Amino acid sequence: MLTLGAAALSGVKAQSRGWLWQNPLPQGNAINAVRFAKDKAHGWAVGGDGAILRTDNGGFEWEAQKSPAITTLYGLYVKDKARAVAVGARGVILTTENGGQKWALRATGVREHLYAITFAPDEQAYGWAVGTHGCIMITKDNGRTWALVNSGTTAHLNSVSFADKKNGIVVGAGGTLLVTNDGGMSWKRQEELGKLPLTGVAFLTAQRAIAVGYGGRVLRTEDAGATWTPVESFSTSDLLSVFFADELRGWATGDGGVILTTGDGGKTWLPISVRTNPRLVTVYFADATTGWAAGGDGLVLRTDDGGLDWRRLTEGGRDDLSDIHFLDNDRGWAVGARGRILYTASGGKSWTVRPSGTTERLNSITFINEQLGWVVGEKGTILRSTTGGIIWEPILTDSKDDLFGVFFINEERGWAVGARGTILYTEDSGETWHLQRAPTVAWLEDVHFTDLKHGVAVGSNGTILRTEDGGETWQQLKMNLREWLYSVAFADALRGYAVGSKGIILRTDDGGLTWKDQESGVKSNLFSIALASRDDALISGEQGRVLRTKDGGQTWEAQPTITSISLFGVAYRGGADAWVAGRGGAILRRTSAVATIKLPAPKNRPTLKGPPRLQPSEQQTDTIDPSLLLDDDIPRAVPPDKKRQK
Repeated sequence: MLTLGAAALSGVKAQSRGWLWQNPLPQGNAINAVRFAKDKAHGWAVGGDGAILRTDNGGFEWEAQKSPAITTLYGLYVKDKARAVAVGARGVILTTENGGQKWALRATGVREHLYAITFAPDEQAYGWAVGTHGCIMITKDNGRTWALVNSGTTAHLNSVSFADKKNGIVVGAGGTLLVTNDGGMSWKRQEELGKLPLTGVAFLTAQRAIAVGYGGRVLRTEDAGATWTPVESFSTSDLLSVFFADELRGWATGDGGVILTTGDGGKTWLPISVRTNPRLVTVYFADATTGWAAGGDGLVLRTDDGGLDWRRLTEGGRDDLSDIHFLDNDRGWAVGARGRILYTASGGKSWTVRPSGTTERLNSITFINEQLGWVVGEKGTILRSTTGGIIWEPILTDSKDDLFGVFFINEERGWAVGARGTILYTEDSGETWHLQRAPTVAWLEDVHFTDLKHGVAVGSNGTILRTEDGGETWQQLKMNLREWLYSVAFADALRGYAVGSKGIILRTDDGGLTWKDQESGVKSNLFSIALASRDDALISGEQGRVLRTKDGGQTWEAQPTITSISLFGVAYRGGADAWVAGRGGAILRRTSAVATIKLPAPKNRPTLKGPPRLQPSEQQTDTIDPSLLLDDDIPRAVPPDKKRQK
């Protein structure tokens, strides 16, 4: 079995704000930039929600460092093992001069998102940062103070590179190309060679530079940016970063795990395959052989052969997780994309991949005792285990509709719900399932029974179904409600809650006959609710949102988290026994009793929003051989000294 253990990354310190990453490790927020000192040992990676990671052994172990600004960091420049500068959202610029023991927040006077930073190779006191709405800032004292200069454009600027302290190039949205020859005091806009965004730029020599962008775009200049020539990359993937180790050797990374390499100064490019097709937004090489790339879900890669072979420096799966369930404070399971099932017997300190025998997306899991459990998923998938989740057997039914929720009232009787009003019932521990007639064709997301007779199912367009005869008949409640309901839970025969889109929270005190809307204080989608008692509940949702009530929902308050990714599942047993799971394989556990705090809504880099909850189209699109279910990820990197011991 493949065990995802915290011991594999012993250098990771517990994060603040009351939560600890359990998967992936060292953390699962997107990494937007990775850079190293010339010694190839000391480096940093920065990313979402103020993530700052530090390594002193080439990335084989990472230490989380405290950021004075809890905001997404996008750009990074490392001068040596002690000094580095990072930039991010809302005009944030951070500097350290002691290896990251302390990061200082520098005054900028701007609120634009800053996406990239660089310093002059011949005079490192001079530096530049670029960002949204044409923002360009300049420093002449190693990043301690900054001044805004006129760029002559309002386009979002994504990358900056300088050949020396006078000559530089900036690229950005809409094919924007800006050139300076006076150290950035004035900028000239060059003729655009297309409207797709340019995302990266790098100088190779004083005159030669390469720019990359969406749609596999590669541009080359031989006159410091005055004129540009398109280069065929033989790729249509969006390229997001480019770096050159010298005037010949260079690399570009992007969506879908694409890595391109050149050995002739960018005239020709060759593709390199990276398993699982990750999104790689940053690349850096210390020399012609040793390099790093990073991107989505906290993934960091390393190569020691010039980029031909890439290995993971991070641990744990990155498949989206739809649900998480804990039987007690130690034993828990999580399920999600590509048939993934994870198990822990240590409260989440380590997670083991359990073979499911399927590659279908799994949406919900429940255990009635330490041996007997069930999982449901897309295309009518039903799995049953009588061995505590060690072995899962597929259960065939006549239904091929996606199933989203499953609930068992005892060892024999259970229900599963899904698309187009599907309700399935079993009375033999899930060996056989029978269709129950529903008065709706709505998508049913979740179901809960308080006894053998009384149950509630919820779903799309505010649908609430109720039964008093074990599901032989279901009645649809008349509700003036259009929000999608994703989750329902009951504390006893009378008290229950339902949550859904646009921050909707409902409570019932009569077993689901009537429901009252509660004020959540948020407008984001809420995906899951778990109860520790009739008054103590925890909710997870999009943008890393976690809400808690201690008074039965009279007041709901947000609590701080360490991520802004969507959290699709929550398990809560009271106090510090709380777990959340979601996008990119994220699993986090509380490190102390849940404490609430009023928080502003997260402000992320603008993105296009898709359907409110996990959908097939949102999953990683790479295919997987079922025989490789336990060995389908990028191989783990091994430190050079351990390689010699083999």
